[in-house]
Amino acid sequence: MAGDLNRVMLIGRLTRDPELRQTNSGGAYCRFSIASNRSYTVNGEKREEVSYIDCVVWGRPAEVLNQYCRKGKQLAIDGRLQQRSWEGQDGKKQSKIDVVVENFQLLGAPGEGGGARSMAPAGGGRGEEFASPEFSEPAFGAGMDDDDIPF
Repeated sequence: MAGDLNRVMLIGRLTRDPELRQTNSGGAYCRFSIASNRSYTVNGEKREEVSYIDCVVWGRPAEVLNQYCRKGKQLAIDGRLQQRSWEGQDGKKQSKIDVVVENFQLLGAPGEGGGARSMAPAGGGRGEEFASPEFSEPAFGAGMDDDDIPF
């Protein structure tokens, strides 16, 4: 069977402060959303479209993202799509697709969109990259309860 490809690369701004949580087994994960803008022209008229994308990052990178990022901070993220399914309170099957972030980079000027908790990147560059070399995500749903579902 041929290998399939599931890869996502996005640049956007946080739509709200990240939410750091712990699984029942003590693993950290962070949920956040980014807004990604696209400009285009139709019949000479410039238009803009915004997509809002829900994301999750696991482990130490989740703690770093929560510590240094606030609403408005620009991020570059690299990851994959993952679909979650569950049965709603009304008994109907529901599903949602998230970007599981495997790497991210802080963008923009130091202090931009990060409030008091933002940091100046090491080496004076425009961004600092964070990645988990041995990224291991717990099995989906491990240690999660109904409060972890965003709706």
